[in-house]
Amino acid sequence: MADRADELLRLKEIASAFLEQMSPAEQSKLLRRFAHDIRRSQQRRMAAQVAPDGAPWPKRKPRSQPTPAPRAVRFLYRKPGGDVRVADLRSWVGRGGSIIGFDREAEGIRTFRKDRIERHLPPEGQADPGAMPDSIRGARGGVRRKVQKMFVKLARPTNLKSGAALDEAWVGFTSRASRIARVHHYGLRDRVTRDGPETDYPQRELLGFSQADEEHLLARFLDHVGQAVAR
Repeated sequence: MADRADELLRLKEIASAFLEQMSPAEQSKLLRRFAHDIRRSQQRRMAAQVAPDGAPWPKRKPRSQPTPAPRAVRFLYRKPGGDVRVADLRSWVGRGGSIIGFDREAEGIRTFRKDRIERHLPPEGQADPGAMPDSIRGARGGVRRKVQKMFVKLARPTNLKSGAALDEAWVGFTSRASRIARVHHYGLRDRVTRDGPETDYPQRELLGFSQADEEHLLARFLDHVGQAVAR
């Protein structure tokens, strides 16, 4: 391991010597390439949901309570005795084979078994949407949930920028995205939603310079020098 580190140190010293001999225009061009490569490396790592050292990020905590569905639903419901009545829910959640929500017809919170729903009805004043919404009846009668990767938007070029200035290449978040990124990168305390409760977020390093990054940039530099010498 020490031999590998010594080799990298010697290569860095050689690269620094060559870099000093380049013209400012050539330095700027090379550093912009470095910045572009570094940003792509960070984006790939964030997509893989791992830290710069390769360790996986702490998994997202499951929500303690399902989020009420925003869409109102009405349906014909068959009661245990066989009678059928209209159920009109304005706020509801799906739990396994049941739906729990505030039923306007009963003026209270009620639980409905999905296998007793006879037919879906359009909300009052709206056209019949046809089939039961997927958010009520998903695969095998359950609620479909798609696992969303974390920080997908932060990794987009609109939020993660790269560039070069003087004798350095840089990668960083825009001012608008940096506050969110900082909370998760360092594992700070923040509000879950605006005016909502605060929580301690686990540390998930979003940006970092790994040995693989360093080796890639040295290889890129040596390739650039080789092409310049061959001209």
